[in-house]
Amino acid sequence: MRLILSHRSRNSTYSTETGEVLYKVNTPRQFPGPGVTTIRKAVDTINGVWLGDSEQSNPRAKPTFYKRKLLVSDKGKDDSSIDGGRPVELDVDDAVVVSDSEHEDQTLRSSASEIPVHEGHFAFCAQIDFRTFQPTRFQYDGHDVPVSQYFHRSWSWRGRDRVFKASDGKEYRWELRARRLEMIRDDGSKERVVRYKRYRPALGPVLKGRPAILEVDPSCEPILDEIMMTFIYCYKLWKDRQ
Repeated sequence: MRLILSHRSRNSTYSTETGEVLYKVNTPRQFPGPGVTTIRKAVDTINGVWLGDSEQSNPRAKPTFYKRKLLVSDKGKDDSSIDGGRPVELDVDDAVVVSDSEHEDQTLRSSASEIPVHEGHFAFCAQIDFRTFQPTRFQYDGHDVPVSQYFHRSWSWRGRDRVFKASDGKEYRWELRARRLEMIRDDGSKERVVRYKRYRPALGPVLKGRPAILEVDPSCEPILDEIMMTFIYCYKLWKDRQ
């Protein structure tokens, strides 16, 4: 997954390559002090009503976007379909032809429930209360903890890293280097799973410009909320060192 930043990390939208906004991050100006950053994520709604994350196996997983699926009858009608409370994907090429009676039964079943669709609504995800003389704090999922409790520092010959244990039970390490900001698995593999790419201006026909990008390995998409929160915190540390 590649998340495209519209601006600086603490005042930006984070969108997919197709232009779908997944997160909105805002940090109002505050003097004195670095301010409070609020992260909101796109959520599934029906007619503007958010149904919550109760049907997701992991409530801290990345936002899931459902598209309305079609069940096409022999008369060309269509309807939404749910199988066991989970979305059923039916592409046009795989459309199922049903009889009139089967279509009526399907209509009765689907009228009581609809598939959540992305309607452009955003819900609170996390907040980072940056502080100068006291520990910065994370607010997420009903928790309010200092970053010193959420992370544990890890020293290496290249400097200080930030290590945390995610909701998937695994540990990850943010590496803050002079010219790069990356997250790796904090195990024997040291596999890089998140990489930040800086904004690059265009230099005429010589060099093509690009926006800032956050590249996330597909295996880490279930912990995307945690990646966003920790990235924004580590990004500020990283920039303050430069």
